[in-house]
Amino acid sequence: MKRRLIWFAILVPAAFYLLLFLTEGVRPYKGPIPPPAGTSFAVRVQYLVKVQLLDVKAIVSDALPLLTTLAIGIGLINVVGVHGANILKRRQEWPFSVVVFASFAVVFVLLLWQYRIDGQRRVVTVAADAAWKKLGDAQKLGTVAERDAALVRITPAEWTAIQNLRAFEDEYRFEPRMFCVNYMVNPLVATVMALLGFYITYAAYRAFRIRSIEATAMMLSAAVVILGSDPIGGWLTRGGGALAAEFDNGVINSGMQRGLQLGIGVAVIAASLRMMLGLERGILEVRQEGT
Repeated sequence: MKRRLIWFAILVPAAFYLLLFLTEGVRPYKGPIPPPAGTSFAVRVQYLVKVQLLDVKAIVSDALPLLTTLAIGIGLINVVGVHGANILKRRQEWPFSVVVFASFAVVFVLLLWQYRIDGQRRVVTVAADAAWKKLGDAQKLGTVAERDAALVRITPAEWTAIQNLRAFEDEYRFEPRMFCVNYMVNPLVATVMALLGFYITYAAYRAFRIRSIEATAMMLSAAVVILGSDPIGGWLTRGGGALAAEFDNGVINSGMQRGLQLGIGVAVIAASLRMMLGLERGILEVRQEGT
């Protein structure tokens, strides 16, 4: 029974969005809602596709943020459960689980701090919006007399609001969110990319051993691209390497990319049909208790 419910939960949304995709070319319905009695079948189909199905899509779209929030909550519970069990049971590499909790706590505190700053900024900005507009309009006036007269019309309370906004911006130049991105996330991303570059280079070295026709073609293509992209290679080939690299990237590589996209598209269609028909056992299998 559980397996059938899982399959039904996959089939109905997939069939709904497939129906929306296949009926995109149907002309919009412009008649009364609902259609009166005696309306032709074609008009009723237009009403079903362009009114009722789109209404259902709007309801589903409103529900997606709720599902996303639930998914994030379930993922958070899963992370806490797994890493908490690692720490309590002192499993292998449990200190990395401590790092996970410490990183989460630091980022959470920084984002709470940013939320507090943003809330205060909104209050101060709303209070000073009208005063800033008056000040900006006054500064745009052409003559000194008109400018002075416009500045006189700004009340002391509005000047206070402007000064409060300036003082707030001077005091809170530190942005916790940007600190987290610039000094925590970006260095980690750069480190991971550097490690990936090392492993990709090592994998390329192992793959470029000429042992077959495919490896030879890969080696020649890589040599052409390197000679065309590297300044020394361009100097050695007197510009011929650049032309060869451009031909390789623009013609040969583009054909390969189109073939790859076609293959991915066929694979996605095949996988989707397998899931819709209930043939994908890995998704539909219900895990037994204790396994």
